[in-house]
Amino acid sequence: MTGVKIKVKFFAYFREVFGAREKELVVEKGATLAELFKKIIETPQQEKELLAGGQLKLQVVIMINGSVVPAEALESRRLEDHSVVAIFPMMGGG
Repeated sequence: MTGVKIKVKFFAYFREVFGAREKELVVEKGATLAELFKKIIETPQQEKELLAGGQLKLQVVIMINGSVVPAEALESRRLEDHSVVAIFPMMGGG
């Protein structure tokens, strides 16, 4: 297996949920975002915060190297070596 290094950064309350500001891991070459999620989700609470019915929750924003990834692209978006995946809640304000 040839792996690719990925850095996952957690923002806001996701830092508490995942117990880290960031994690570095190796995934199989050609892995998708959905496959990455399977690796980083270790508890039912983590899954509940990110996913609903196997789909990304609407209030969760995922970026790869600074570009927003649409929720429907989880299964198709492939990760490249040294990608930085950012996970954060939808920001609101007033």
